[in-house]
Amino acid sequence: MKIKFEIKKIKDVKAEAVASFVFEDMVDAKLHWLNTLYKGGLETLIESSDFKGRTNDVITTYTDKDSRSKRLMLKGLGNSKEITLEKLRKAYAQAAKAANKLKLSTVGFEIPDLSLIKTVVNYSIADITQAICEAIILSQYEYKKYVSKNNSSKIEEVVLFTDSPKHTREINDTMKETKMICDAVYLTRDIGNEPSNVLTPDSFADLVKKASTKAGYSVTVYDEKKIKQMGMGGITAVGQGSNNPARFLILQYFGSTKSEKPVVLVGKGVTFDSGGISIKPAGNMDQMKMDMCGASAVVGTFEVIARLKPKLNLIGLIPSVENMPGGNAYKPGDIIKSYGGTTIEVLNTDAEGRLILADALEYAANYKPKAVIDLATLTGAALVCFGHQCAGIMGNNKDLVKKLFDAGEKTYERLWELPLYDEYDALMKSEFADIKNIGPSRLAGTIMGGIFLKKFVKNSYPWVHLDIAGTAFVSEASEYISSYATGFGVRLLVDYLKNL
Repeated sequence: MKIKFEIKKIKDVKAEAVASFVFEDMVDAKLHWLNTLYKGGLETLIESSDFKGRTNDVITTYTDKDSRSKRLMLKGLGNSKEITLEKLRKAYAQAAKAANKLKLSTVGFEIPDLSLIKTVVNYSIADITQAICEAIILSQYEYKKYVSKNNSSKIEEVVLFTDSPKHTREINDTMKETKMICDAVYLTRDIGNEPSNVLTPDSFADLVKKASTKAGYSVTVYDEKKIKQMGMGGITAVGQGSNNPARFLILQYFGSTKSEKPVVLVGKGVTFDSGGISIKPAGNMDQMKMDMCGASAVVGTFEVIARLKPKLNLIGLIPSVENMPGGNAYKPGDIIKSYGGTTIEVLNTDAEGRLILADALEYAANYKPKAVIDLATLTGAALVCFGHQCAGIMGNNKDLVKKLFDAGEKTYERLWELPLYDEYDALMKSEFADIKNIGPSRLAGTIMGGIFLKKFVKNSYPWVHLDIAGTAFVSEASEYISSYATGFGVRLLVDYLKNL
């Protein structure tokens, strides 16, 4: 998709349709202004009062012969005093999808009075512009790679326009940056949707290496032999039941001095999760190709950061495995040893994500990081707790939790904190090892995942765990969130990192 910015009156924008956005409490003034501009072409619409500027209102009409576009789309924004970044996203995404139904390839989108909106939402002009651009671009995503005939229609060119030269530089710069972010979300979604017979740990590593060459960050890949030599017992155990061997990826971006402590992102990369010997029910097992969406979000974040080149150092750690019940699979009752020497009693082989993350979190201490953030589709209990509305956040550092929470509110990749009280630790104690990999059945499942991971952080660095099981993969699309892999985490992490 191409996206450009023009300073033009709505009537002079060359496109198959132009979309104008109207506040409910300003609808009369806006419609009369447009009616004058279009030489009385909106009189019938005004008389009918069919368009009121409410949040779900959208009407498409035809313009006069002097206009450079054939169609005028009117989209409601609701009350101007109640506008938010998310309401803007939804409105622009709804307009973009309305254009899809008309099979339009070139559409102009009016930028409303940014100064007016800023007084309500208290965000910068760049933040507002970014929300608008995100909505339009992300609403157009579809995964049709393996569909022989795809008849769906998507916008090919977007023209953002305003008749005011005010904020031109901010809009242009933000538009270009947001396009980078959205491209990375597209990549993250693509990886999450790729079938597991295509995306194995090895082919995933190859994909990341190719992406890194274009974006400008480095990748080191450790094979199964190296992983075992390093003593990463969690990754080794989980991967040994599959014919597709495990991989451990280290992504690196250095934008600051070498003395600057890095932020470390850790992503769970289970390319398919059958549950292993503790095999999952057949229903919806096809969706378990999504169990590497934490890893794909790390890759997407690196795509953006490497291109924006901020002055920070960033490390990505991705343990990538396929959890299968092969003849060499690890079993309930096994005891394994992590990278840092912690022994783990395996009670359920379907609680495998935390085992590979344990190795990565202990390895992260080698970098003496200023912060470590792990993302994982870790527990089904997160879906029970939050549905698809937000992800769980747990950690050992309140400031880090707060910064990520704020980034989530701004990007609408929302987070909600769960406790890691010391009293929960006793529920993970094992009679035969330092810790067991699951807690009591049906009790605080998402928290138990965080309690397990906390054991391997050992308070050696500020750490936050994001359980994205409910947000990374959804069955129904919404305004700008695609069905299936959503790309959750990229916009959140980029906003957090930019603010550093």
